[in-house]
Amino acid sequence: MKKLFTLLLALLLLVGCGGGQEGDTGDTDTDNKTVTVVSSMDVISMDTAVATDGTSFIAQTMCLAGLMELDANQNPIPDLAESYTVSDDGLVYTFKIRDDANWSNGDPVTAKDFVYGWQRVVDPEIASEYNWIMETANIVNGNCYDAESGLTKEDLGVKALDEKTLEVTLTKPTGFFLSLMTFPPFFPANQKFVESCGDQYALSVENVLNCGPYNFTGWTAGYSFEFDLSDTYWDHDNYAAKNGAEKVVFRIIADTQTSLLEYESGNLQTVILSGEQVNANKGQEGYVDRLQGYLFYLLLNINNSTKEDLKNTNIRKAMSYALDREAIATALNDGSVAAEGIVPIQLAGNPETGADFRDDNGKLVDYNVEEAKKLYEAGKAELGHDVTIELLYGTDEGDSVIKAAEQIQYYLEQVGFTVNLNGKPKKERLTLQRAYTFDVALTRWGPDYGDPQTYMDLFVSSNTSNNQGGYSSAAYDEHIEKAESGTVSALERWNEFLAAEKVLVQDDAGVVPVFQAGGAMLISPSISGIEFHSAAVDNYRHIVVK
Repeated sequence: MKKLFTLLLALLLLVGCGGGQEGDTGDTDTDNKTVTVVSSMDVISMDTAVATDGTSFIAQTMCLAGLMELDANQNPIPDLAESYTVSDDGLVYTFKIRDDANWSNGDPVTAKDFVYGWQRVVDPEIASEYNWIMETANIVNGNCYDAESGLTKEDLGVKALDEKTLEVTLTKPTGFFLSLMTFPPFFPANQKFVESCGDQYALSVENVLNCGPYNFTGWTAGYSFEFDLSDTYWDHDNYAAKNGAEKVVFRIIADTQTSLLEYESGNLQTVILSGEQVNANKGQEGYVDRLQGYLFYLLLNINNSTKEDLKNTNIRKAMSYALDREAIATALNDGSVAAEGIVPIQLAGNPETGADFRDDNGKLVDYNVEEAKKLYEAGKAELGHDVTIELLYGTDEGDSVIKAAEQIQYYLEQVGFTVNLNGKPKKERLTLQRAYTFDVALTRWGPDYGDPQTYMDLFVSSNTSNNQGGYSSAAYDEHIEKAESGTVSALERWNEFLAAEKVLVQDDAGVVPVFQAGGAMLISPSISGIEFHSAAVDNYRHIVVK
């Protein structure tokens, strides 16, 4: 069952079921071992089977853990798994869970905890929006979340051989499988604890049971969420020896000017920069200009039964040609770059040459005003009327999103479109998208793992959860099916993804890529150890206080 964000503040007042730690929302500047970093958004859910957003995933990786974690170079390394073996055919993974892996209430972390946690993700009663991830991982019966499959969650290809041995069986070799083990939907869950919390599970500090390097100790909705160094985590002594932060506080500040003032006052150790702030702070010590994995694109409601406009290929292509993506990225001035396809830069490399996917497939979109006007007029003639669209975007997703929406409106109107802006909070935006009650939405996708499949799967005809524009192409589906068949070489798989992207972006304009998000920041010289991952969740669990 879905947990409602709007209930969080009220629920913080309730007595929880007891997670083995004390809640604390007091003064965050207690000593020099406290690190306070900025977050532009609040946690939506601490339930690994429910969360879908990057902020929640970052929070979950602080206080929870999986079989593996990513190192600073985005390579999966053992975490709660002490070791693992892989069968010769690449279909069976056997993980040995550490004897000293424990929950914060003293319970050992067992293989059954992983089985239960994964089964929750595919449980129809939970209705996880990530239920498809088990199928993506190619786990046997990963489609058991689908009632039409005739399977139940117990049929999922994961089992506990004994208390500390977990066996996972795949339908075909999966090169990114170990990377997926670092992703929160694959974290364990303590069945006894979850059931004791009932419908309050993961809705407050008291209703979260920890097994990661930090304990979840404070959550004031809309203001902050906090973590204290755990003394029950298997690697606690190593964390303490590295002078790790004893407390990490995430302050929720959407306004970048406010957060910059807090940083300059010494109340924050990180700040996210935007617009003119970048120019003013580039020379400062601690300035970081990184590229994130988030790819922002225009989601086109092709499947809108009441409005035929976006079913017209000429109209969709006109929208793509109308956008000066370089100018948009420059206007954002936060390290963002123009999108060249739906797969971002620095996600994955060619299995033979190592070349970036973007370099292999090149630039699939162009800015051409005259071509955009020509296509618009052709589409207008076919439809018999001018085209007015409503552009849906998030008002609480950062200054860059608002600026980008305004820029998109400007460029589309230059070629003939009438564009009405419709700004909504992210939660409402997503609700409208899922209900197909929108024209065009400025949305984004961040990678769940470092492989083109994490983006390409979004637009297959059968993906009703994420293909919210209703794009459908037999040619696209054929390329994806072949790539993921398990019967082709790694290079052939790669080439099928390249071909599919060209069909989606270039031939059909089924979506319109806009920009890849930057991440211009200031990080105080007093700390180090934040790991930024372009192909996964950013990692704050290794912060070091200098």
